[in-house]
Amino acid sequence: MRLLLITYGIILILGLSAMLTGIHYLANFVGFISAVGFLIVFFKDRPDEETEQEIKMRRYWYIVFATGIFFSMLFGSFWNTHMGNMEPR
Repeated sequence: MRLLLITYGIILILGLSAMLTGIHYLANFVGFISAVGFLIVFFKDRPDEETEQEIKMRRYWYIVFATGIFFSMLFGSFWNTHMGNMEPR
């Protein structure tokens, strides 16, 4: 649970920093962390029978990483005018 809260704190701090400073690279970094986290949690070998606590913790990890992807899309990709030659005219 401690690692979950630390990860969520890092994602929130970087996402909010990207929002306040306008540095979209911070939000892109959050997206990278979340994408790798999704891959690790989703493809992790799980036992045939899981306890309720393990299922609940996996669900919490999904929520944390979904928040990171949301911040990445909202504050990174939409504000990034350099990607795809999308310069404002």
